[in-house]
Amino acid sequence: MKRGTLGIGWFSLGHLGGLGLALAGLLVIGVFAVERRVIGAAERRVSGLASGFRTRWDDDFGQSVGYYFGRGPHANIILGSGREDSLLFVWWNVQNLFDTLPNSGERDRDFLPEGMYRWNSLRYYSKLYAVGRGLAAAAGGHIPDAIGVCEIENADVLDDLERRWPPAWRLWRLHRDSPDQRGIDVAVWYNPERLRVDSVAWIHPEGNHPTREALWIRFKTPSGKTLTWLWAHLPSQRAPSPESRSRAIQTILKQCSPMPDGITGDLNEGLDGPLASELRRQNFASRYPSNYPGTYAYRGRLEALDGVWIQKSAPWNASSQAIPFGLQKSPSAGYQVKGSFQGTRYRGGASDHLPLRIVVAAK
Repeated sequence: MKRGTLGIGWFSLGHLGGLGLALAGLLVIGVFAVERRVIGAAERRVSGLASGFRTRWDDDFGQSVGYYFGRGPHANIILGSGREDSLLFVWWNVQNLFDTLPNSGERDRDFLPEGMYRWNSLRYYSKLYAVGRGLAAAAGGHIPDAIGVCEIENADVLDDLERRWPPAWRLWRLHRDSPDQRGIDVAVWYNPERLRVDSVAWIHPEGNHPTREALWIRFKTPSGKTLTWLWAHLPSQRAPSPESRSRAIQTILKQCSPMPDGITGDLNEGLDGPLASELRRQNFASRYPSNYPGTYAYRGRLEALDGVWIQKSAPWNASSQAIPFGLQKSPSAGYQVKGSFQGTRYRGGASDHLPLRIVVAAK
């Protein structure tokens, strides 16, 4: 576990010369800071900002949006419910969030300045900024209790992303590099003021094919309640068999003890296939987004690839909404989500998936 970076700066004033006189240096602790370091081709900056209310024109929504990131005992009473035992989760497939450095062997060669995607520092930092804004939009002005993401390259990328989200989000992180052939992982942040991690396990689906691991976490709330959650990125629809995802979730759940109360992730399948049949067989009920038919645009339609399932016997319930960050619709083309790339053509968006806002509440 690693705590998110908090920007606290130290400023020093050097000596003033002149006529042989020197002025002693003055050391001041600053709340606002910019840290700069250069690693290879990548330049990283951290900026500490005060929390508060900000309104701006949001190009990804096409309207004026207000963001409030408050603190205090009632900062996370979710969505006007008035219930402090409601938890706010966010999930997002962030579409190949790679840095520009050759640090993952052959697996990241396409995401280098000379690679297929011409992935340079300008594109990388533009994407980080867009993803940070998308996460803030998905949280709806609250401090999330947990954030899950997939398709991230490594811990350095997560460090950089943390520096571009609201500074009131002092979240702790769970992540490790997976054996996935594409070099992508699942990671989860949680709010230590609202949740404590009791147990954690990284679970690889059975089989010889190296892929990303699911993340099983058992949380404890301040009131002593236990919540067990599984965050997963299942095999893509390019997998050779339509049974690939149902077999993957079956072998993952077989390794879970206890069975998770809920499952969230890019499950790469909707409510009508073998995966849904398997989860219903194991006593899960779907809690897919209620406001849009899906989170991924294909041929002008939204498909339900990202979703939530809840164990029927669990003492928790859940609901979810897809956040239209980057969503576009036209009479001719239908729905589109402005991702980073369409094929190899650069589009400059955050992700080709919509983020999910999930509210988990005790029954």
